[in-house]
Amino acid sequence: MTVYARTATFRGRADTVDKGVAYLTDEAVPAILAMPRCVGMSVLADKKTGLCIATTAWESREAMHASVSKIRPIRERIARTLEGTAEVEEWQVAAMDRRHGSAPAACVRVSWLRLPSAEADPVISDFIAETLPALRVIRGFCSASMLVNREWGRAAITVAYDSPEAAERRLARSDGKHHVAPNISVVRTFDLVMPHLRVPDLASY
Repeated sequence: MTVYARTATFRGRADTVDKGVAYLTDEAVPAILAMPRCVGMSVLADKKTGLCIATTAWESREAMHASVSKIRPIRERIARTLEGTAEVEEWQVAAMDRRHGSAPAACVRVSWLRLPSAEADPVISDFIAETLPALRVIRGFCSASMLVNREWGRAAITVAYDSPEAAERRLARSDGKHHVAPNISVVRTFDLVMPHLRVPDLASY
């Protein structure tokens, strides 16, 4: 099963995050989850910087593209509320693995990777074969996913923990043994504001 995702990265103001989250909770999330073939939504927020990432997941690329006209005004409203701008990117969900559901206050670490087209398959295989097993033994690990954009040469790995303390127990080898770690370009930590991503586990590629 191939699942697709769209991320909207909002670069807003720190003092507008709570207002933006309130709009998402009350209006945006229910509207988006009711759209045809949507399989979930998650929201990450860094209240210190105003950076927020909203991710929607879809059963097919066609369903994701069919949602554009309905989601665009919602995204524009979020950007206005956060008093910032939004960058939109589309992905394939290459892997999804959960130990248990993440609490709303969970800590999330996102790593963005450079992904030259020739290295895409080895990086995905390394994440599944090396990174996921290492993460599963960390006390406090909740879930992990890998999104891939082959056209843009990028990937994003998101790992959720049940507390900031659990994230600090992360093992160095969980970055991957051969291919994942050398490709990491940026790592950021967020609060998991809304864990509504219902994507099925996809631990094989």
